[in-house]
Amino acid sequence: MEPLGVILTGGRATRLRPLSEGMPKSLIPLLNRPLIAYSLEMLASTGIREIVVVVGADDVRTGPVAVQHAPPGVRVTTASQMEPRGSGDALLSVGNALDGRHVVVAAVDTVLRGDLGPQVRAFTGSAYDAWVTLKETDRPREMGIVVLEGDRVMDLVEKPAEPRSNLALVAIWMLAPGAVEYLRDHPMLSPRGEVELTHTLDVMLREGHGTIGGAVFEGDWLDTGTLASLLRTQAALLDVPALVAPDATIEGSRLGPNVVIGAGATLIDVTLSNALVAPGARLEHVQANGIVVTADGQVASA
Repeated sequence: MEPLGVILTGGRATRLRPLSEGMPKSLIPLLNRPLIAYSLEMLASTGIREIVVVVGADDVRTGPVAVQHAPPGVRVTTASQMEPRGSGDALLSVGNALDGRHVVVAAVDTVLRGDLGPQVRAFTGSAYDAWVTLKETDRPREMGIVVLEGDRVMDLVEKPAEPRSNLALVAIWMLAPGAVEYLRDHPMLSPRGEVELTHTLDVMLREGHGTIGGAVFEGDWLDTGTLASLLRTQAALLDVPALVAPDATIEGSRLGPNVVIGAGATLIDVTLSNALVAPGARLEHVQANGIVVTADGQVASA
């Protein structure tokens, strides 16, 4: 049976305020496309043809947008996490669709530039109960950190006080059927009081209930968790000085480098660099570098 893709879209995106106010994290714009579109394409590029998007109980916007952005040949459905109780609980909300499947889980704000396919194939062709995708970090005390021997995970710790390596999880988790059942049977609460995938896999490994493989991702791991990192990722992906939506109105303005103007926005007498202007925003008589403008005209320094 082919692997199932699962995209987790929960989270309040507080570090992306005010851009995220009134907007699910999945719909945050990156090059005038919602983040969910990048997750869908990332999983589809590995050969996955069935993807479940997990949304919050009150999120009625992400599902239709996800279906609209479904890559050709990919079936996209949604599942609801009734309460925000962590990534593991979000995965379990997928229900019976998980039965007997290898599952590739991605957080919606994980943007990778490169091919995840080799890791998916390495996992599905192995005897490992789970697999984690890794990248070197210079902030090991802030992330889940792995000690790797070959492709076998020997140690997995969330935000260690004394890191034993600099290999960090990039919020891509892969689970074989046995690991899914372990999660169902042992929904371990993390120190934050939530059922987290990383914490559950840590306990599974430490108590000898399963093995975990992993590998370093050869491409780029791009961060979208803050306004500043969102602009940096925009700069990394943008191949023109400025990307302007076709129906935006621009008068007497200079744009670039690294400027994206959303649909229906209006700019009059504006000079911008390193900026994101949300769809529908109006901006007049401004000169700025490193800003994000919300749909209702709030200007935030990034």
